Amino acid sequence: LKWLTLLLLGGSYGHQVSAQCVVVYSPSVVSPLECRVSFCSHFVFGTMEKYRQFADGGTGVNPFVPAWSNYKLSLPLKILKALVMTPVALCRLALFFLALTWILLGEGLAMVIPVGAIRYPVYRLMVGIGSGLALLILGVFPVGTSLADHRRLKLAPPKSSTSGAFEASRGTLVLATQQGLTDILFLAWQLSPIFVFVAADGTPMEYTLLGAIKRSSNFELPAAPKPGGKQQKQEARSLADIAEKAKNSWAGPVVVFPEGCNSNGSSIMAWKAKTFEGMEAMDKPVGVALASIQYSKTGAYTPHHTVADTKQHLFWLAFQPYHTVQAIWLPASEAAAAVKGKSLPEQWAMLRTVLCRMTKDAVEVEVPAERHMDFVKYWQQSQQKGYTKAAAVPKNVKKKA
Repeated sequence: LKWLTLLLLGGSYGHQVSAQCVVVYSPSVVSPLECRVSFCSHFVFGTMEKYRQFADGGTGVNPFVPAWSNYKLSLPLKILKALVMTPVALCRLALFFLALTWILLGEGLAMVIPVGAIRYPVYRLMVGIGSGLALLILGVFPVGTSLADHRRLKLAPPKSSTSGAFEASRGTLVLATQQGLTDILFLAWQLSPIFVFVAADGTPMEYTLLGAIKRSSNFELPAAPKPGGKQQKQEARSLADIAEKAKNSWAGPVVVFPEGCNSNGSSIMAWKAKTFEGMEAMDKPVGVALASIQYSKTGAYTPHHTVADTKQHLFWLAFQPYHTVQAIWLPASEAAAAVKGKSLPEQWAMLRTVLCRMTKDAVEVEVPAERHMDFVKYWQQSQQKGYTKAAAVPKNVKKKA
């Protein structure tokens, strides 16, 4: 009954709408005007107040609460959407797993090609096709990539012509925002890179494309890898070592997610100094670029994956007619100019600030990634225990006759 309710009425204010909260929208309870006023005020103030403990102390921004959406449909349209989009979502998911199989084939083929100059172009072709198709199958449509505006970033204008968007040489570090598995697919389509996530203490850890998709869907922060251990790559290495190896082995750029967990796109979360240990400078040994990925937030559900499990997230993602994604790119030459003459801590702090300026309406918050799992557990408990009844109709609102 709850899933049927979610199909018909769910997603009206974002992610993971509970059956208790959905009843607010019933036309038999209050008028549409009363419904909008009472629900919006109670959700914005009541619900946000409930999760204040997970917000940033300085800005008050919560990087985990699902993106607010003022998306509303009439009941007949909701029923029509459920009837149409349920089979569409199931077909999309079946095709999505076929695309993942293609990516797996591409990764397997690359492993048996010993010559890097041949291996990477083959891998680039296979993975680029598979990732692009997987993104489109889920209904996420790219609407453009562009170079960052130096005026918005408060940087000096480039002295010479720069490379185009998402042009990066082998081994270039690409520091990116982290919001969910669609980030992985988009960046794999654009760059076919090595992926690096951070462990609980900030230690960088390498992942293949399929490993990165799995890691981006797992809210648990892994422990730091130890020499001789059974974890991926079996040893801890610095970003400089990873970049150097990628350059020498024709492995493509190196995409780094310094935040450690997914966010709702409203902020750039805290980075750890451990992530950048062992580096001489951010633009060495190859270079560093920045990528800000931004999704539409107007639908009933968005690609930001902060609370649902992977199966639910994929289903609700595919259940929506479409999403859009656009990306802003700061080339390595401009990033190097921005950090020139600064110490290493000042360099990565500056790049974090610039990445925040590249992301629309975002702010820097000091919330660590460890708080994400605490938030997820609290969110799940609040759903199970019915705490969302705080958004119910207030007593002074009378039922419509």
